[in-house]
Amino acid sequence: MIELSHDPEGAAGHVIAKNQCLPAAYLEQILARLRRAKLVSSVRGARGKFMLTGEAKSITLAQILEAVEGPFSIAACEDVAHCHDNPDSCVIQRVYSEANQLLYDYFNNITLAELADQQTDQQNNPVLDYSI
Repeated sequence: MIELSHDPEGAAGHVIAKNQCLPAAYLEQILARLRRAKLVSSVRGARGKFMLTGEAKSITLAQILEAVEGPFSIAACEDVAHCHDNPDSCVIQRVYSEANQLLYDYFNNITLAELADQQTDQQNNPVLDYSI
């Protein structure tokens, strides 16, 4: 997504796969999920490419992660035996729910544009390591 945010005209899947050191088949699975979430669109054919459907400043990290990984969940109550027996009195359920919301809110406040800018800054200003 960061790579697509740098090129408004879009990019070919094989180019993205090469640049990100990803197997093309794996990238295709990710892009299919992003298409279903309507975060990217595609043009098929010899000049096929993928492009963002909206502006990078309006796409959040939460949207991207949910499209690729599914709903936010650090843990599920199914993992806690007591919740199966008595879910109404399970305090862990409340803790997990609040933690999931905090995580979602954190990622929802980070835009793709911010990530792209940070990556550009990092690439333009590499950390110098003078250790021997």
